[in-house]
Amino acid sequence: MYNYQFLNNSLPIQGKVIDVDRSLTRNHDGSSSQNSYPIIEYISPHTHEKQTLKASVAALNVETGTKVWLAYHQKKQAPKLISFGEIFLPFTLFGLFGVTLLLILVPLSTSSKMLYTLLKGLHIF
Repeated sequence: MYNYQFLNNSLPIQGKVIDVDRSLTRNHDGSSSQNSYPIIEYISPHTHEKQTLKASVAALNVETGTKVWLAYHQKKQAPKLISFGEIFLPFTLFGLFGVTLLLILVPLSTSSKMLYTLLKGLHIF
């Protein structure tokens, strides 16, 4: 998962999918699934030369020629494919937890004894 420090010290650079490495994986139940790992060509901000990167995460429906954004770490001089899910998943989970907690607490507010018991159990009160 990307962390704040990596993204804070990174430059956004654009790359282009030049090939797709398709691999077949056997699952524990005996079935198989196909994963697609894009191979991306980009121009390094430090050397100004074309370089390639095989993405470390599988991607669905990736086609050759697709333009993608990479996060290029300035100190490590290493690019990583930016994944929407990895960036926003923690915020989404915290938001869902907050909404769920509110949906539980609002009906309980009509009964102060139940609310007091719940808050005492959560060590909030």
